[in-house]
Amino acid sequence: MEISFKGKEARITGLAAFDPVHIFENGQAFRFTDVGDGVYEGVAFGHFLRVQKKEDTVCLFPVTEEEFAEIWRGYFDLDRDYAGLFVDCADEALKRGCEYAPGLRVLRQEPFETLISFIISTNNNVKRIRGIIKKICEACGTAFACEGGEYHAFPTPAQLAGMSEVQLKECGCGYRAPYILGTACAVLAGFNLDQLYDMPYESAKMELEQLPGVGPKVADCVLLFAYGKTQAFPADVWVRRVMKELYGVEDIKKIQSYAVERFGAQAGIAQQYLFYYARENGL
Repeated sequence: MEISFKGKEARITGLAAFDPVHIFENGQAFRFTDVGDGVYEGVAFGHFLRVQKKEDTVCLFPVTEEEFAEIWRGYFDLDRDYAGLFVDCADEALKRGCEYAPGLRVLRQEPFETLISFIISTNNNVKRIRGIIKKICEACGTAFACEGGEYHAFPTPAQLAGMSEVQLKECGCGYRAPYILGTACAVLAGFNLDQLYDMPYESAKMELEQLPGVGPKVADCVLLFAYGKTQAFPADVWVRRVMKELYGVEDIKKIQSYAVERFGAQAGIAQQYLFYYARENGL
């Protein structure tokens, strides 16, 4: 992988696995949208970003060298060799998933945004989740200007806790509104999300499940997509279907341990290949 900078653009070549479609259309992040010609635009960590792949070059704009080092290198998990992760795996379903979405990468997102986003995702679809998050950000997130446009950062715990249940329901949150408000208030009151980085997976999951609206699936999504705990194996309806039909495992309590036994310490990344392939192909 080689990284160069020209003006406000970072250019990455020699990266075997990177496709904006596979990254942003697999249900792990909700603030990047396709604006045409394979270009995705969105906001993460309070920064606007445009992402495009031109032949073998990934282009990120607008980016300074400092922002790339501090935010985007980790956000796109660029130092992990995705192309080599499962080359020796004999699992046929996982092989099909890897071949179907060879440009997939698991993002490392901001913890509070990821936590609230996946509380919103409960019993919801991607289109509605994106719409709800957009409304919440516009309602209480900090506005900023970039490249002639106005954008909104994801709200801080204090900003979100300042909303009422009625306001959150007006954004489309429905029955999730008290959970969102309760979790924002808990974080504001001192629930330390940063401590989860250094905690073992099981302990971190137990901590997260203390928060309103956070069950095993939401906790696993947060641990995988924000903290990089790749043994986390979120089991939504698609993944449960895959595990039942292909592996004969349907007990939700056994899915995670079985996945780690079958796919190893990178089971959560394997889950993303399986999930994306199953959802896109209607398995």
